[in-house]
This record gives sequence, structure tokens and C-alpha cells, in this order.
Amino acid sequence: MKEKLTNNWGLKLISVCLAMLMWLVVINESNPIERRSVTVTNIKYLNEDVVIDSGKTYTVGELENRGISISVPVRKQDARKVQGDDFQIVIDLAKIGPYGTVEIDVEWLGSGDREYEITESEITWRTTTVTVTLEDIIERTYPVLLKTTGEPADEYILGEESVVSPRSVTIKAPQSVMERIRSAGIEVNINGLNSEASGEAALILYDVAGEELILDYEEFEEFEFSISQQKIAYTIPLLKTKEVRLNFAPPEGTVAEGYRYTGRQGGNQTVHIAGLRGVLADIDTIEIPSEALNLEGARQNVELELDISRYVPEGVTVESDNIVKVTLAVEPLIRQTRELLPEKIRMEDGQEGWNYTIRGSVLVVLEGLEDDLNALTDDMLDAWLSLDGLEEGENQVEVQVTAGNAFTLVQVGRAAVTMEAVPETGGEALTGTASGANEGTAASDASSASSTAGETSTAAATAAPDE
Repeated sequence: MKEKLTNNWGLKLISVCLAMLMWLVVINESNPIERRSVTVTNIKYLNEDVVIDSGKTYTVGELENRGISISVPVRKQDARKVQGDDFQIVIDLAKIGPYGTVEIDVEWLGSGDREYEITESEITWRTTTVTVTLEDIIERTYPVLLKTTGEPADEYILGEESVVSPRSVTIKAPQSVMERIRSAGIEVNINGLNSEASGEAALILYDVAGEELILDYEEFEEFEFSISQQKIAYTIPLLKTKEVRLNFAPPEGTVAEGYRYTGRQGGNQTVHIAGLRGVLADIDTIEIPSEALNLEGARQNVELELDISRYVPEGVTVESDNIVKVTLAVEPLIRQTRELLPEKIRMEDGQEGWNYTIRGSVLVVLEGLEDDLNALTDDMLDAWLSLDGLEEGENQVEVQVTAGNAFTLVQVGRAAVTMEAVPETGGEALTGTASGANEGTAASDASSASSTAGETSTAAATAAPDE
């Protein structure tokens, strides 16, 4: 009997099967299988080259942001071991439908060191299809702008010839990103500098509002976003400033007849210029040439706007307002007639033994500016005539008048001068030398030292100027 029991392999096999069945029953009761829900955000794209080769990029918006929820069968004791990162969503881009929809699959990546088992075919998920959004990849070239912050040292300004290298960059990005990029450039702090600044700065992208555009470059694939150069070299010249005088040459041309140029009015007498220190050292004035101040034929004030930058040396710029307004004053001339009394006319070159008398006043026509003529007095006129060559009786004599550079003598009348012999006294003739008398009469002096005879007379007639 004993031998029958120990040598019966059939019974032994049945016993083992019964034992295993009993073990499974115990396990299922103490550690049953249950479903565990986790969120999967890992995505694996297949056949990306189908999209890339067409010049596009792709996004699966809601899926990439939120993932999908899956249900996983797992033993109760292992339920907490299951994590969303143990799975990935699989999207085959070659299977995109006409409306951008594509079916998704879920793969188990393994349990790692957490050691749990699942049946992959029993994984379930509600979201079975997603929409793939295709977007064009745009490539554009932007000039590199240079922006400075801060202020240089006193008496220094920025030069106009700042240089950046490269001068432009090429950016490749999805259309939605490219639409956010308005410009590209660098920023350099020049606060307190008094010499040329140079170096490298990181490229900055700016949005439509002019603010720095912050992009997370890690969220882009290499094929869909790139910048040709992200480090930009720069050179920023700083120029010395200096205040210099404007030196105006005499105006060119002649005003119309009957008018006079009376001087320059207005215009800044100094300007601020900028340049290299070595260049500015020899510049103290800016010369404004005559041809810039043309008066030809002017009958009224000439208003000019002079661009001072045209007259500075090469390598020098005008820091202040380079337009200077200048007025060349032109005033009309008027004529005024003056009456010179005999006592205001000096007589010269008289002969001995003769009396000379100016009979009446002399008219003088002067041309000049109204204000100048009104300020002119008779004492400011120097009038004289020559008695040389006169004959006895009444003579018409030219009068010479000096009025100064501000006036033009238009006409001077002749003086009526009477020449009379000095009467004899005591039977002895008197001889003398005629001289100009302030009273308008020239009288001879007696040769005798003890007596002098003279005669002064004034005629009531007036000598009119020649027509």
C-alpha cells in the first residue's frame, strides 16, 4: 500500500495542481487584481520626417499640455507602484487623417526597480484619437539694432558710426512664434564711459510692444527653431564735445539801388560740435562763407536758415541744433535837404586887399538811413569853399561838404560870394590877406600895425543848389 502511494506519479501531479490552485485562490483573495488610473504625458512621435520634410512643424495642444488618463490592471499590493511616467503615448504622424486626426496607442515602458507586473493588452484609455495641428516653419532676417543704456561721461556723446557684427541675423521658427517677434538687437551700458566701447553682447528678441520676448528654447525641436548668431560683436565710438563761435564773412552781392545793408541780426553766435579729441583741438570757430550770405538785389530783410553741418570739417558733427536762423537787415534810403547858413561855411584861399561875403544860405541834399539823418546836425557837416580865382563882384562858387561814410551827397548848391576891394583909409590903400571868417565874410588886414579896417556884410539873398 505504501509503495502504491509513493510510486504513483499521477497522484503526485494531481496533488501539485491542487496545491497551486489552492495557492492562487489564497493569493486572489489576499492580493486581488484591481485597476489603477494614471495620467500619461510622455509622447512618442513616429514618422516625424513626413511633416518636417514638408516644411512644417506639429503640435498636439491639449494632449501635450494635459496628457491622457489610462486604466491599468495590477495587483492591489502593486497599485501604488504604477506611475504615469511608466507609459508613453504613441502617435504615428504618417497616419494623420484629412482633418488632422490620428489614432493614439499607449505603450508600457516597464516597471523599473519597482517590480510590478501588468498585462499590457488590458490597458484601456478613453481618448482614442487626437487632432494634430500643422504649422509652417518661417525663416526671416532681422537687422541687429543697438540700444545703449546710461549716459557717457560729461562732455562726451555717442558717435553716429556704431558698428555691430553681424549686422543681421536669420531666425527660423514656427509661424505662431515668428508673429511675436518684431525686432532683434543688443543692449550695451555706456554709463560714465569716456572712450570707445567694444565687446560682445547676447542677442535679444523684442515683441510688438518693444519688450524683451522671453522664449523657452528647450520647448522647441532643433529643426523648428534656430538663430544664426546669438552673440553680437559691437563697437561704439564716443565723441568729445566743444562749444565754438560762428564767424560770419561779409555778405556777398549788392542790395538794390536806394537800399542799404545795415547788419546781421539773430543767429546763434556759438554751437556745440562733437568729434575726436585730436580733431577738435584745432577748431575754435566755424567759418560761414560770403556765398552763404547773398544780398544781391535785396529790397527787404533777407531771412536765412543756415545748415551749420555744411561748414564743419570732416569728422566733426554739430551736436546742438544745426540750423541757425540769420537775418540780413536791409533798409530803404531816404533823401533829406539841409540849409547851410553862411556862418557854417568855411572860406579859404582869399586874396589880400579884398573882402569876401557869402550872400544867403546853401542847400545840401543828403541820402542815408532815416534814423541817421534825423541824428545828423549841421555842426557834424564840414563845409568849405575856395576863393581862389574869383573876380570882383558876385561869383557862384562850388561848396565842398563832407558828411561822413553814413551819408551820400546827392546835391550841393553853389554859394553866391561877393568880392569887394577893401576901401582906402587916410589916402593910403589898405592891403590884406583874405581868410575864411566864421561869420561868412573874409576881410583884409591893414598893413599898418596901429590900425585895422574891415567890413562885414551879409546879403539877404539865398543861393539855391544847381538843378
